[in-house]
This record gives sequence, structure tokens and C-alpha cells, in this order.
Amino acid sequence: MWASKIIKFVWAAIFSFIYIVLAFFVISTALMIIQNPDIIGVTFPERAISDAARLTGRSKNEIDGECSMKGSYFDKQVTCDMRRVQGNKITDTVLLEYRVMFDTIMSFNDIRENLE
Repeated sequence: MWASKIIKFVWAAIFSFIYIVLAFFVISTALMIIQNPDIIGVTFPERAISDAARLTGRSKNEIDGECSMKGSYFDKQVTCDMRRVQGNKITDTVLLEYRVMFDTIMSFNDIRENLE
């Protein structure tokens, strides 16, 4: 009699723990989407052009470059070599490195060089 009550309690505890963990994942995902909408669903090189323009303080129309991706859809490294061209002369170069997971930016590094 008491053994069946213990078994029922253990199963209830296990499933309660599972539901709490799942609820935590759902809530944390929702909070990430609400708090950081600009880093989710990114596309390259559009995002790199925007970041390079912000870093150089220039217009997006002045920025050009290319990106290379390594890895899978789940976890990939994106490296973008961007440059600002003014009058057929390269005035700024920006190297951007992203770590992307599921189309979400997890980390971001930049190296900027002013050639003027």
C-alpha cells in the first residue's frame, strides 16, 4: 500500500520536473525574442552591411563586401570582410566575425581599420 504511494509520488515528481524545465525553455526563448528582436532571423551580408555602417558612422550605401560561412545551420561561424569605398578609393575596412546559432547571433567581434 505505502509502496504504491511512493511510486506515484516519484512519478509525479519526475513529470513535474520535466514540465518545469520545459516551461523554463519556453519562457527564456520568449524573453530572448522580446528583448533582442534585432539579433534573431539575421541574414548576411545585409546584417554585416548594417553593422559596418554603424561602426564607421557612414551610410549603408557606401559599404560593400562579402561574407563566408562555415559550419551547419545549427552552429556556424560567419566572417564578413566589409569595406567603405569613396571615389574609387577604399577608405575603411571592417572585419566582422559572428557566431550564429539557429539564425540568432550569439557573439560578435569586429576589427576596424581607417585607411584615410
